[in-house]
Amino acid sequence: MIKNIHELKECPDCASTNIIYKDKKNQVICKDCGLIYGPLLPKEEKKFEKTHKIKK
Repeated sequence: MIKNIHELKECPDCASTNIIYKDKKNQVICKDCGLIYGPLLPKEEKKFEKTHKIKK
């Protein structure tokens, strides 16, 4: 789980390093593919993992 968006050094979708950080919204935005990434809350992350059958 990513606790700090500044841990990301590339886009989680396209692997571009052309990203910007929006600290107020706790988001990373890829300037190449347009992905807007924000970390999930622990409850949302568990639901996502269950839905997508991801085991830790």
